[in-house]
Amino acid sequence: MFLFMWRVGLPRISATLESRQRKISDDLTKAKELAVEADEVLKAYEVKLSEARSNAQEEIHRATALAAADNEKRNNDLGEKLSANALAARERIDQETKAATENITPVAEEIAQKAVEQLIEVTPNIDDVKLAVSESLKERTA
Repeated sequence: MFLFMWRVGLPRISATLESRQRKISDDLTKAKELAVEADEVLKAYEVKLSEARSNAQEEIHRATALAAADNEKRNNDLGEKLSANALAARERIDQETKAATENITPVAEEIAQKAVEQLIEVTPNIDDVKLAVSESLKERTA
């Protein structure tokens, strides 16, 4: 019996443990790769958001320079126009932010879903993935 265990049982157990360790190592490597990819996507989102803010600031500066050049008689009218321009600029910022978020959301959802599938070998509910990504993006933009 001891000889059987020594010749057959222990090598099989050892091989099984080594196989499982390799799978865990591979899963961790894949998870790290997905994390790097997710960081790259997030950086691209942050660049888009920064560009949107920069563009809005440029619009506000142009509107302010125009108002300073006008004479005092038109000051009241320009004040109203500047308010409208500031509101429009804010709306453009919101639109750019929303567009950037909408562009990044499907990619983030797909990455999150694949990460869960590869890490725990279970396909997550797409609605749960969408909710998690949505909440994560809300935290980042707040």
